[in-house]
Amino acid sequence: MKNFGREGYREHFRQKGSSLLASVALIAILLPLALPVLIEIHAEPGSSDKPSKYSAALVLAEVGLEKAILEMNNGDITTWEGDHSLRVLLLSRVPIPGGEETGDVEIRVKWPYEKYTVVEATGRVSYTSAMNGGTTARFIVERKAKTVLERKGTHWTSVFSEIQKTVQVADRSVF
Repeated sequence: MKNFGREGYREHFRQKGSSLLASVALIAILLPLALPVLIEIHAEPGSSDKPSKYSAALVLAEVGLEKAILEMNNGDITTWEGDHSLRVLLLSRVPIPGGEETGDVEIRVKWPYEKYTVVEATGRVSYTSAMNGGTTARFIVERKAKTVLERKGTHWTSVFSEIQKTVQVADRSVF
C-alpha cells in the first residue's frame, strides 16, 4: 500500500504536475501549427465560389454565341434592337447549365448582313462576398466570348472562336 504521508503526497502531485506541464507545452507547440490550417478550412467555401462564378459567366457567354448562330440560321434577328450595322439582344435570368443559378447574356451581332459577321456575347453572373469590416459586397463577373461567322449559302458557320481572357469584376453595391 502506498504511503500517503507528507512525502507521498509530494511525489504523487509532482507526477501529476509534470504530465499537466507536458500537455500544456504540447498544446503550445501544436496550436500555432494547426491554427493556419483551421483558418484555411473555414475560408475554403468562399475561395472556391469566385472561380465557379467565372466559369458560369463563360458558359453563359458561350450559350449566347450558340443562340446567335441558331437565330441567324433558323430565325430572324431583325426583331433584335439595333440597325443594319449592329443588332443587340439582352437575355435576363438565363439558367446556367448544370446549376440552379441564373445570369444575364448580352449578344451583339456586328455587320449582320455582310459576308463576315462578328458575334460577341457577354455572360454576367452576380455573387455576394464578405469584405473586411463585416460588410458584404455584391459583384458582377463578366466573361466575353467572340466568333466570326461566314455566310455559306443560307447558313452561317464559325470561322474561328476566341474566348477573351480578361475578366471584369465590378463592385455593384455594398450592403
